[in-house]
Amino acid sequence: MRTKFEKIDKAFDFFLSCRQTKQTFSLNDLKDATGWGISTVKTYSTKRWQSFLKNVGNNRFSVLPKFDTFTPETFRQHHSQKDKVNKFFYQLLIEKAINACVSAIEIYNKPDFKFREESFSILMINSWELLLKAKILKENADRQESIQVYKSGSPVLTTSGNFKTISILKALQILEGSGEVNSVVASSIRLLIEIRNESVHFVHNDLTLSTRVQAVGTASLKNFMTLAMRWFGYDFQKFNFYLMPVSFYHLSDVDSFSLDNNAQSNLVNYLDKVEKQHEADDDPVFSISLRLETRLVKTSSDEAIHIRLTNDPSAPELQISEEDSLKSYPYTYLALCKKLRERYKDFKQNQIFHSHMKRLSTDGEKFCKKRRLDPNNLDSTYKFFYHSRILEEFDKYYSKKC
Repeated sequence: MRTKFEKIDKAFDFFLSCRQTKQTFSLNDLKDATGWGISTVKTYSTKRWQSFLKNVGNNRFSVLPKFDTFTPETFRQHHSQKDKVNKFFYQLLIEKAINACVSAIEIYNKPDFKFREESFSILMINSWELLLKAKILKENADRQESIQVYKSGSPVLTTSGNFKTISILKALQILEGSGEVNSVVASSIRLLIEIRNESVHFVHNDLTLSTRVQAVGTASLKNFMTLAMRWFGYDFQKFNFYLMPVSFYHLSDVDSFSLDNNAQSNLVNYLDKVEKQHEADDDPVFSISLRLETRLVKTSSDEAIHIRLTNDPSAPELQISEEDSLKSYPYTYLALCKKLRERYKDFKQNQIFHSHMKRLSTDGEKFCKKRRLDPNNLDSTYKFFYHSRILEEFDKYYSKKC
């Protein structure tokens, strides 16, 4: 008996087989395997399947590693628009984890908030707990028993009568033991837990610890995003995930961290101890702490872009030179091609590459910025500069070198 998902399921099986055997295929092969018409297959290849298919030339395709995040059920969800497909429980936890993380960032970045670090650490730990439990559920076929607490073979109930679930430390222990979480990420989470536990009990008005917590929080946020993308293929492009540097706040605004002097010293010493334990780690992906610095530098450059955040014409001006704005665009065309050859084992500067460049260059200044060689001459030729994030975009189409 045919089902409305029959062709979608056949497509999943076809992609899975090609991914496992590393075989390439043509759109006609896909048409024959699924029963869709060639026009339908062509449309899907440029829309719904674009994120995990790679055109390797001669009208043949390969399946990218991103396809590994799909199960038959989630592939149906990815493919379906009108037909409702029930979500897995772990997917609901992922959504809650992202929502908690967004809330943590929004609260932290408020310009006048007196419970900044405490609120951030509480919400960020909640985000991590949900993400870790979602991963355990996914690895156990979404069986909720895998995250429930048992005693003498029977599930433990909460006071309200619901099933009690494992703690964040237990979830971390499980995933660390299976190799899904490395020691750097585990230590970063435990640091944040310690900050959460300590910060809600004391009162203090020192900026030092706020700065340290910002560094730990930034690293934790980056680790969270990396694992959410790696484990579940989550797309963060619609969010701006960053913590405002402490240097953006007035000293009166950051007078919020709640620790007394002795407790502060103990916690700072503990942060130092954990960071030193990982000084020798050379992990390019995960971090214990990250520091984002800002500086205000006086300039009289004629190329400075003048801005004024007040109606008072006598107020001091903040000037950002065009060179500063280009620091996020470190690659010229030649430098980018060189970087791509160093980064990927299958990179070719061919028509496929040029079509990707053409598409990315039309997406505002997200990936590309053009600048006149002579800023004062409107007829001057342009030179293009490319943002660092363009490498993440090319990761979808080329295979990294080992």
